[in-house]
Amino acid sequence: WLRKKRNTQAAYAFLKRLFNHFGEPKVLVTDKALSISCAFKKLQNHGFYQHTEHRTVKYLNNLIEQDHRPIKRRNKFYRSLRTAATTIKGMETIRGLYKKSRKEGSLFGFSVCLEIKGLLGIPA
Repeated sequence: WLRKKRNTQAAYAFLKRLFNHFGEPKVLVTDKALSISCAFKKLQNHGFYQHTEHRTVKYLNNLIEQDHRPIKRRNKFYRSLRTAATTIKGMETIRGLYKKSRKEGSLFGFSVCLEIKGLLGIPA
């Protein structure tokens, strides 16, 4: 989810949106950004993430970081958040087609194949 600034307000909105959409996870792995820690504690005070462990160990999210490395490489070319979001969404959808784990099933109720078929007008 793209925002102009990576501050506590953006982290709070992101974490709250994740909670509302996917429910409470057992573990949340993030980097050591102070904004995320502050937002996580604020959400806990408001009744969210009560049973979630927040881990900030440097190497735990390496798989996720490596997965979106090509996008990070291109981020200097975007002139607006709208353009970046649209491009990234398309790139991730296409990349998802080539990943076996996502190709056959769905991830959190989202299936890349069904999404592409819907865009192309092919019946599921």
